[in-house]
Amino acid sequence: MIDNLSFPRDWSTCLVSDAGEAIVGQQRTPAAASGPDIRPYLRVANVFDDRLDLEELATMSFAPEARLRYRLQAGDVLLCEGQSRELVGRCALFNGEVEELYFQNHVIRFRPHEEVHPDFALLVFRAYQHSGVFSALARGTTNIVNLGLKRFRNLPFPVPPLEVQREIAERAREVQDLVDLTTDALQKAVPIISDLPRKVRDRIILGDRRLDPDATTELVEGEWRKASEVVDARAPIVYGILQPGPDITDEDGVPYIRGQDLRDGEILEDQLRRTSPEIAQKYERSALRPGDVLLGIIRHTRVAIVPQELDGAQITQGTARLRPAAAIDSSFLAHWLASGAAQAWLRGRMRGINMPGLNLADVRQLPVPIFSVEKQRELVTLLDDAISELDLLREKVQRGLERAAAIERALTSSLAYGTLAEEISREHTGTRTSADLVSSLQAKEGKGSQESRKKTVPAKKRASARAGVKVPPSRDRLIDALRAAGAMATPEELYASLALTEEDIDEFYFLLRDLEKNGLVQVHRPDDTAVFLEVSS
Repeated sequence: MIDNLSFPRDWSTCLVSDAGEAIVGQQRTPAAASGPDIRPYLRVANVFDDRLDLEELATMSFAPEARLRYRLQAGDVLLCEGQSRELVGRCALFNGEVEELYFQNHVIRFRPHEEVHPDFALLVFRAYQHSGVFSALARGTTNIVNLGLKRFRNLPFPVPPLEVQREIAERAREVQDLVDLTTDALQKAVPIISDLPRKVRDRIILGDRRLDPDATTELVEGEWRKASEVVDARAPIVYGILQPGPDITDEDGVPYIRGQDLRDGEILEDQLRRTSPEIAQKYERSALRPGDVLLGIIRHTRVAIVPQELDGAQITQGTARLRPAAAIDSSFLAHWLASGAAQAWLRGRMRGINMPGLNLADVRQLPVPIFSVEKQRELVTLLDDAISELDLLREKVQRGLERAAAIERALTSSLAYGTLAEEISREHTGTRTSADLVSSLQAKEGKGSQESRKKTVPAKKRASARAGVKVPPSRDRLIDALRAAGAMATPEELYASLALTEEDIDEFYFLLRDLEKNGLVQVHRPDDTAVFLEVSS
């Protein structure tokens, strides 16, 4: 992907390190977490594509010298340095929305030089992220991926004349606003459309009638029956297997259905597991027949009808089976269970916090409206047609979101350095060429690098460099350092404790992946952003 990068012929390029200053933020250590100079900072969780979430900012202590180095200013581009592979390098622009704000070491701050427009820099990096340049560049384990500051700095960066950068940035913002407007409208439509099937079922089945959410035993004669009264008297409402045992891979195994196997009114047959015939025989009372209606009773109250292919299959304790009596149509009962009124009634009786669930006693008390079989089938025809149209509408909205995302990715790359960028470039003739800007940037960076090295390299480190002392990372060093930590440590803390250089980062993550694969190191991921390492006991 990186080898295939191409830019307009009239543009010159430099390295990212020439175009601006790129650094990672302050590491969150126990001392920083509780120090005296508490300040808000950005984490990966705050940096989205072209957007910063500034609602919930974490805090840690930044010493005076750290505040000088890590304080953000308007025009800084923030990139996710550590992230999942498809999201690594996700970036946004800081426009000074918060008066005083800093950033941590999982985030890269790119501060462009005056020859580079901040909005243009953001566009280029978004194009790199959307087109897979950053993901191809990143290194790490399957779930721990790092862009790498040195690799980021060594990426090519296109530098058209400044007036071209401004024009590209303005047009890109106009296009992005249109894409955002379209995406926002479609996203707002999703929950509305998702809720329509429940409302349509309520309207068609109940009409002007209402189901009292507290209704249990006091039901109007002739209008309502309890669920226990509309099922086959020989097949009461039950749930299934408590302990399915090891999965059976051969065809002799009996498929069983869990709550998570019910989705959008269907049973996901491709993902069903199988139990042994012996275990299935013990739960013969919960064996399925075509036309049985299934109801999830743990966390989600999803509904589906058992097809002919699953005759004789089983269910688990997370699913209830309702076998309609002769006077109840299976499709009508399934539509009713999936209606807004029935779903609200069921959810109101769920118990538990971490894994809320329904008791079968409550399911048996669910009121079911009563119609003649002919009327039920008439309603089912109306319901099937209406739900089918709503499903098509939902699919169109989803395809619209996917198309909007694809258009955004394509336009971002085209405007950053592709066909559209080349067209815009031809419209402008300025006094300062692309080559002039790159020469200025490289001269500035060369001078700055020499001065920076003189000022920032500690004497002890320089002495070690002169002596040629360098201890490479190794499996034993990683494990010893983790043991010395005395508790779980982040990859960044481990990396810092080993005093490794940027040249060691690839080898570090290779060894870490190898240690995890061989069970010598455990990796804990308590949420989407945190990663902790621990020596296996």
